[in-house]
Amino acid sequence: MQRVDSVDVLRALALIGMVICHFPIYLSNGAGNDAMLYFFTNHLLGGDFGASWFVFLVGMSQVLSAKKREANLVKDVSNFSRTIIRGAAIFITGLLFLFVVEGYEELWVWDILTFIGAMTIILLICRSVPSRWLLLFCVTVFFITPWLRSFIDIASFYGGKFESVKWISDIIPNFIFDPAIDYKGGKTVLDNVIGFFLIGQFPLFPWIIFPLTGFVLGRRMTANLLAADSPFILIIGMMFTFMGLFTAYAGSIRTGFSVPNDYIVPLSFYPISFSMIMLVMGVVLILFISIWRIYDAYPDSAKAPGFFLIYSRQISKYSLTIYITHFALFFIPLRIVKSITGTYYMKNLISTPAALTLAVVVLMLYYPLLKQWDKAGGKYSFEWLLAKLLSRYK
Repeated sequence: MQRVDSVDVLRALALIGMVICHFPIYLSNGAGNDAMLYFFTNHLLGGDFGASWFVFLVGMSQVLSAKKREANLVKDVSNFSRTIIRGAAIFITGLLFLFVVEGYEELWVWDILTFIGAMTIILLICRSVPSRWLLLFCVTVFFITPWLRSFIDIASFYGGKFESVKWISDIIPNFIFDPAIDYKGGKTVLDNVIGFFLIGQFPLFPWIIFPLTGFVLGRRMTANLLAADSPFILIIGMMFTFMGLFTAYAGSIRTGFSVPNDYIVPLSFYPISFSMIMLVMGVVLILFISIWRIYDAYPDSAKAPGFFLIYSRQISKYSLTIYITHFALFFIPLRIVKSITGTYYMKNLISTPAALTLAVVVLMLYYPLLKQWDKAGGKYSFEWLLAKLLSRYK
């Protein structure tokens, strides 16, 4: 089974969004005249959406990969072992990434890589579960997560409070919130276990909804049923988007709400609020179906790929390498400077426009660098290392 262009394009957009988000939020503080641009890079251009696109594709990609190996007559036992090893390797890579790039103090934040590693293994169980039960489980997680959080003082893990986001709060007060500080992990082993399941940056609940939804749509794609489903999926996506925005607005005019625990509540990404789940789910459904209809719905009318598609294929192929290295580009130098000078310039190094410009330059440079790397077989990339690790499970 050949690569699916819509998957490559959406994964590339997710990576572009995350790079555009991460450079400004880590290298600038968005103060003063930068507040509007900081809001757009952090919350609109990819920060609050790119991650959901990325993990949505984890489920879809596992279906497509299993279908490909099935077509190649790969034994189930080998496929099972390969997936377990791959998931464990990504999980461990996620922890090592946090330790080496960001430092021990960030080890237990439960970043997106540890989530993807865990989901790679969990999705194995889902292969024997009917799609309707997976969707029912998603609905259950969706509604039960705020209730489960009500038993935990989540605010204490995020600086004790949530603050209305600058610039947008001058237009729509209390519409979207950020925590006072980023999640740093818990103080005890129990705290960190709870963090993995419920309160970390990317806990299983509620983030499991996104890869499971991608898994179900991947099944529909491989069964050639997505064309018939696409109008319905588009409508569902619009409904989720509307309900997310409507709920956020209704929550913004309430008093005494709890950002992580309530149902009628403003938008929040860390931890992801009830309204934000609906909004980002709606956007990912609309975006994926739209991209699929452009690139994959009519294979017989395929044209020569344009530059954006070629770029997306290259970026998607090395998505793990890009995700890790773009953090290393600024975290490691700044940590070295801190060890020498004692001053940490994180969030105070450059202006937001300069940080955004740097992100765009990095995204432009990735393509020629990865193209040359690819000609050399991608040797020592993270994808190459995973392939070497899994080579005995062909």
